Amino acid sequence: MKQILTIIFLFSLWISSSQSQVLIAQWTFPSGSPGDSISDAGIPANLTKSIHTEGGTSVIDFSKNGFTTKAAQATEWNDGADLKCWVVEITTTDYEHLTVSSKQQSGGNNPGPRDWKVQYRIGAGATWTEVPNSSFEVQNDWTTGSLDSLELPIECRNQPSLFIRWIMSSNINSAGDPLEVTGINKIDDIIISGKPINTGTPEPGISISLSVYPNPCTKLITVSSPEMITSLIVTDAAGRLVSSESPQSKEISLVVWNLPAGYYIIRAMTASSQVKTARFFRLD
Repeated sequence: MKQILTIIFLFSLWISSSQSQVLIAQWTFPSGSPGDSISDAGIPANLTKSIHTEGGTSVIDFSKNGFTTKAAQATEWNDGADLKCWVVEITTTDYEHLTVSSKQQSGGNNPGPRDWKVQYRIGAGATWTEVPNSSFEVQNDWTTGSLDSLELPIECRNQPSLFIRWIMSSNINSAGDPLEVTGINKIDDIIISGKPINTGTPEPGISISLSVYPNPCTKLITVSSPEMITSLIVTDAAGRLVSSESPQSKEISLVVWNLPAGYYIIRAMTASSQVKTARFFRLD
């Protein structure tokens, strides 16, 4: 009985928070390899998105220490005011109330750009627009240049292609001197979140045609759909990737006995490029 009441309580919490922030895309550079340029978590449509620089910086080095694991680092920021920048492109389709967080650090012996701002662009051919209240400074630490849930303008909601860039806004380095070619800037822990758009229907992507059973479960679950599933990912409640499959089948069984108890999200891409979503709860 106690276990049943716990399940009911957790299910109630999930219902009450169904419109809370959802992880849309994330870069934490966990391995220190060039593959870290690809988003390491988020909604399925953003799991192939990458980060790059523009304006003529050096090649990105992913092997340098970051805030927790590794970071993306570049040099040659000199003469780059309103030109040189970090850039990501994502989709925000079916999401609104968007926020972006990130951390940046300037080199110590090789100080990088001090002054930065965040801009956005809707689609590849549009004009860059500054995000309000987004100007900030970067120093040789991971706190001064930290953005915490910066709100993106309403125009960024529900877009198939949204570009975000962190662009330097002066040619002064973090020591207050003219920026040199050896100046270092690192970026880490990019997190872009949003809320599902409330249309009066189930959360975007959720479909009754995607079945998950048994639910709750303990050791094994079966995911089935009347349409062929071409790719499938499982994330935990925080948006961290748990598993990724390419079943090319209408039904797939997943081993879950090694997962901690709690809620998990399954997102499946079908042969017709529809994204279908379901949730399951794993018991101890």
